[in-house]
Order: sequence, then C-alpha cells, then structure tokens
Amino acid sequence: MKHIFKLFSVIVAIFLVSCNSEPTLQEYFVNHQDDKDFIAVDIPSSLLDKGKIDLNEEETAALESIKKINFLALRINDNNKNRFEEEKTVIKKILDKDQYETLMKFGSNGVKAVLKFQGEEDDIDEVIVFASDREEGLALVRVLGDNMRPEKILKLAKSVEEGKIDIEAFKDIAKTIDFD
Repeated sequence: MKHIFKLFSVIVAIFLVSCNSEPTLQEYFVNHQDDKDFIAVDIPSSLLDKGKIDLNEEETAALESIKKINFLALRINDNNKNRFEEEKTVIKKILDKDQYETLMKFGSNGVKAVLKFQGEEDDIDEVIVFASDREEGLALVRVLGDNMRPEKILKLAKSVEEGKIDIEAFKDIAKTIDFD
C-alpha cells in the first residue's frame, strides 16, 4: 500500500509540474499579436533578397541560419503606464527561467536592455532582446533560427553597419509603425 501511495504522489507531482500556468515567450507573443496597445511585426528572413547581397561565406551562413524575427513593442502613453509596468514584470519573469542564458545586460540614459539566448553557446536556436524605457515603453525582439553561431551573427551585424546588407525593408516597416 505504501508503494502505491508513493507512486500516486509522484504521478500527481509530475502532473502538477507539467500543468504550469506560467506563459512561455512564444505564448506571450501570440497572446499580444492582436492587442491594440502593442505593435507586433513578424519578419521572415525571406524578406531579404539574399541573391543581391554581397556577403562572404560566414556572413551568408549567419544570414541563412536566421529563420524569422518577431518584434513586439508597447509604447507608453497616459492610459497605459500601469500596464507597462505589469507587462515588463511578466516578460522579466519569463526571461528569468533557466532555459534562457544571459549574454549581456546594458543600459544608458534610462534605457535598460538584456540580450539572452536559448540553446548551446555554439548552437543558438533563439536570441532575445528585451529593452525598456520609462519614457518610451518596451520592446521585445525574438530572432529564431537553426544553429546560429554568435561569432557569425556578430559578423553579420557588422555587415549591416558597413552597409553590405540593405535594410530598407526594415526601415519601411519601422516607418509604418511610427518608430524613428
């Protein structure tokens, strides 16, 4: 009888843990896609015409490892200052889970940001950038890919800075959602 009770207790404990009601980052994005207070944009990597970009082998591999970028932002106005604090707390709680590793934290002029990833250090599946500013609002960016390598992603970022990659498509998106 003791064994049956112990087995039953273990099964109940596993069931309760598996029924965790805390949202995942994916659920957070999905739940806020149609929220009128949020700006939500999904950008497939196919938006970039890879055939017209002059990249070296590492930069091309980094670009091809990116599958999709999800962007979610909440701009602060007089009506949603409390919501800003609530949403910031929810996002921080999600990102504080063990599955996300912190790459870096930084802040300047009232802006706080954290860069996190999921996966192995040399085989990243997801990169997350979360930034908040008490005057402007918050932004959450999720870069999804396969076998993303940090050193290649950094080289790709430098290529963007050097103008090798035309990011006009992204600028057009930013204009439509009223970002400077």
